[in-house]
Amino acid sequence: MLISKQSLKIALLVMVFSTTGYTVKANTLEQVGVVDRDKVVASYPKAQAAAEELKKSEDRVHKLIDDSNKQFDEAKTAKKPQAEVEGLQRRLQTQIDDEVKKVKKRAEELEMQLENAIDTAIKAEASSRKLDTVMVKQAVLLGGVDLTNGVIKRLVPGGGASPVTSANGSDKVKSKSAAK
Repeated sequence: MLISKQSLKIALLVMVFSTTGYTVKANTLEQVGVVDRDKVVASYPKAQAAAEELKKSEDRVHKLIDDSNKQFDEAKTAKKPQAEVEGLQRRLQTQIDDEVKKVKKRAEELEMQLENAIDTAIKAEASSRKLDTVMVKQAVLLGGVDLTNGVIKRLVPGGGASPVTSANGSDKVKSKSAAK
């Protein structure tokens, strides 16, 4: 009995798929979630509070720079000795540098906290919708399951369903209307 090359290939493929447990499904498409991170950040109160905190810190640094410039100009105008003016300049610059380092460190901490919270909310929303892949909405030309509003609800207190622990310790979801 002669077996053609094509029949042999088909037989081998059938054998491989049957022994490895793979099944081939026709018309199966993986769903991809998309998130508009800009909208999430704009809707997230903690992000707004962080932006305000950093704005105040930035204003404080600018005021420190302005005050330092005034002190330096006053020392030069008062014709202080060159060594004293240079010492003052070094001290003032050190103060400014230290303050900038503090602000930068705080900005990095806030950014990390916000990123972690947003990423956790995205993962939770994707998991609840049984999606393994999530992309930034701006990178997707067409299609995708929009998770943005669900992510916002997870981040914004009272922005939607919130988990409530029942008397037996199991988590249930309580809607806003049921809470009233």
